Amino acid sequence: MHGWRRGYKVKGHPDFVFLDYKIAIFVDGCFWHGHDCRNTRPSENADFWQKKRERNMLHDREITALFEARGWTVIRIWECELRKKNYEYQ
Repeated sequence: MHGWRRGYKVKGHPDFVFLDYKIAIFVDGCFWHGHDCRNTRPSENADFWQKKRERNMLHDREITALFEARGWTVIRIWECELRKKNYEYQ
């Protein structure tokens, strides 16, 4: 695919967009966006951080719905999914 962009000025700020195909890709940090792949949780201010993550997850759902209502395909990739890959560059 050609024609991808970063930093596209649209509500939700996807990490990459493919305008011709109406595809928005978000790479979500596991802690910030509520993925439970790790058991790392701050012990200080735990209630604050839990509420922050819940707000982020709600926002993610709203942004996904907004893009889909406009006919876009939304792809969300977890940070841990990228780290699991062993890419070899040639």
